[in-house]
This record gives sequence, C-alpha cells and structure tokens, in this order.
Amino acid sequence: MAALALISTDSSLHDELVKELEGSEWSVEWLESSAIDDAGIQQDVVVLDAEHPSADTWQAPRGKPVLLVLGAGRSTPEFDALANDIVFRGAPAAELIARLERLHTRTPLENLRRRYAETFASMAPGIVVVGPDLQMVFANPRAYEIVGHREETIAREDLERIVAPEDWSRVREALEHREYPHGIDVHLIRREGAKIVCSSSFAPLIGAEHHTVISFEDVTDERETEQELLKTMEFLESLIDASVDAIIASDMEQRVVLFNPSAERITGRLMSDAVGVLTLEDLLGRGSAELVMQRLLMEDYGGEGRLEPTMLELVDVHGTHIPVQLSASLIYEHGQPSAIVLIFADLRDRIRVEERLAEAQKKLAFNEKQGVLAELAGTAAHELNQPLTSMMAYAELLLRQSEPGSTGAKAAQVLIREAERMAEIVRKIGKITRYETTSYVGRQKIFDLDRAADSPSSDPGPEG
Repeated sequence: MAALALISTDSSLHDELVKELEGSEWSVEWLESSAIDDAGIQQDVVVLDAEHPSADTWQAPRGKPVLLVLGAGRSTPEFDALANDIVFRGAPAAELIARLERLHTRTPLENLRRRYAETFASMAPGIVVVGPDLQMVFANPRAYEIVGHREETIAREDLERIVAPEDWSRVREALEHREYPHGIDVHLIRREGAKIVCSSSFAPLIGAEHHTVISFEDVTDERETEQELLKTMEFLESLIDASVDAIIASDMEQRVVLFNPSAERITGRLMSDAVGVLTLEDLLGRGSAELVMQRLLMEDYGGEGRLEPTMLELVDVHGTHIPVQLSASLIYEHGQPSAIVLIFADLRDRIRVEERLAEAQKKLAFNEKQGVLAELAGTAAHELNQPLTSMMAYAELLLRQSEPGSTGAKAAQVLIREAERMAEIVRKIGKITRYETTSYVGRQKIFDLDRAADSPSSDPGPEG
C-alpha cells in the first residue's frame, strides 16, 4: 500500500483526505507540524497544506514528490519551486487519486532533474548523470558542447560511447563500486572522433544515490602545455646533472636549493646534505660569499645581476680550499631577485697541467742550453787543439835544441808541461754534456768542468 504524509495544522483536511481515499491503495499519515522541517520523511508522497503557516518557507524532503493542496481562489507562484503537482481542496476523489498515482510513479531522479535542471544548465563544467546501468540519463548543455554531440544524438546512451577505451575500465569500476574519485583525468571521444582530456569528478546524486553525477572540464590544452613544460624541465634537469661544472642555486637568504652531481663531486658533499641545509657562506666562506653578493649588485663585474668569471676558493666537506673559477647571476621574478645561480669550474686539474707545462718548458729550455753548451764545448775543443798541438811541437823542438840544464831547456820543459795541462783541459771541454756549477768566492758560481765532463748525459738537470 502506498502512503502519503500530510503536513497540515487543519484536522478537517485530514478527515477529508481519509474519506476521499477510502477503499483505494493509499493511506494517510498526518504528521505533526514539526515534521515540516523533517528531511527524512519516509512516505511515498508528501501532501502539503498551502494554508500551513510555514508553507511558503518549507524545503521539501529530498527526492520526495510534493502535492500541494490549494484553497479555492489561491494563486501558486510562491509554490512553483516546491510542488510537483497541485490539487484544489474539495476536488473529486478520482482526481486526487490520479494525481497521487502520477506522483508515485514518478522516479526520484525525474523529480530532482526538474528541480535542478536550471542549476545544471547554468554551470560551467559539463554535468552528466549516470544511472546504475551506466547509461546517461541527463546531461547539461555544456556537456554536449564538450563532447561535440547534440542532445538527440547522445541522450540515454551508454557512457562507454564517449569514454576512451584506455580509461573505460577504471571509470566503470568506480561507478560499479560506487567510488567517487575527484579531479582525475579521463580521455573522452568527441563525435568527430577526436580525443580530448577532461578533468573529472564523481559524486552521488543526492536523493537518488544509486545514480552518479560526473562533472568534467576540457583540459586538453592545459595538459599539452604541462607535458611540454615537463619535457623542458626534464631536459634542463638532465643538462644540469650532466654538466661537468658545479651548478649551485640558492634563495635570496643564500640557502642552497639546487646541488648538481658535479657539485657533489667537487665538494665531497651529498645533495641531501646540502639542499635546505648549507648556505653560500658554508661553501665559500663569509668573505667570498659577501664579495659575490656585492659584485652581483654592481655594474662593474659583468653588469647588474651578473658576475663574470672570477677566481675564488670553494670549501669542501673536509674544510680544504679548492681553487675554482666562479660565475654567477641573479634570477628575477616579477622584476625582483628571487634566486642566485652559481657555476663553478674546478681549477685543480688545470693548475696541475699548467705546473707540469711550466716544468716541461723549464726542462726544454735547460736541454736546449745543454745542447748549445755541448756544441760550444766541442767547437772550442776542436779549435784549441790545433794551436795547442803547434805549441807543444815547438816546445819540444826548443827543448831538443837547448843545452840540458840551460835556461832555454827549463823554459821549454815548462811550456811542454803547461801545454799538456792545457791539453787535458781541452779534453775535458770536449767531453762536456751538461751545465754544472760550483761555489767560488762568496756567493759566486763558476762552471764545474770536472763534474760537467764526468756526468752522464742522461742526468735530468743542473746541480749546484
């Protein structure tokens, strides 16, 4: 048996309804006046007395059809949003029963759709109401616009028709299990076949909880832009990670916010120990950190907001000072500096290479000097041998022609002895292979002929 709930303060109206419905399938339950605020009325149809003192402010129970009983001569504009149907008091029983039956067979969804159609129509997102059979029972104009259909080409269709295959299984699962995700991306297929991305939210339909309301917005352009930005970000991150130079960024309080792998390698610090923990002062020392900030704000060192390559020292995890070449710049947002980016080139290998190069150049110059010296010595020995040989020949001739013990013989013997001494010196000169010196008077140095002539030519360098 169907039941109606009467909201009225007039007992005579209750008696009239009971009499008119006698013998029908309808029963009448007269609710107290306080029931006008009850949102949980269980009867099938609510009959509201228009003469009730609070009738014009009453909110109908959710999902319940309302039959308004109106006195003769009364108008109804104030009840248009409240009542689903109207009957005048004293109407024939057949008319009353017919109206009750029509309201009883009306589904809660139809009542709600009538009540909320204008609201849904004015909403910016697309709105679709889906029944338990996964068919679309209602859609607002914006929904038709988004999917490119007209109402007559899509109404009462299976939702699967407009959801892309790759997303249908999770949408169907959410609907079947009455799950209500919020803000998920779902691919929809427009009438012409184009695929779009919609940010979608699910919710139960109040008053018909076995139906689901899906609201969605076309975010295809936004997602494409996000993908492009993501690709750019990934490229920049890869570029920063692959850089052989240390790249460090900090906020304007000089707290580190970026620390690439090369910065880890050079400083010996882990990124997790640096980001949000260290400051530029920890990495550069107070003096250098202040110097960098001062020069970034001046025009003389690369322009305001930029610092041209500058030689500084970086402090590693062990406190060791590492020579680096630093360049820096300020990052601006809305015209205001928001971050500092520093790029460090480790100069230790370069300095070692320069030192080895200087040493090699020094050795090359010394070897060139050695070669010149050996050539000069060979030339000198060759040139001196000829006059020395003549001197010794004439001295021996003079000795043979002089009387033994005479002054001439003694002089000839001295000449022969000194010539032989000179010959030994010339021999040593001819054997010179490297530059050797020895101390002489005070701090003076003279050429050490004996060591220069006796030392092997492969000896690496000069000795004092």
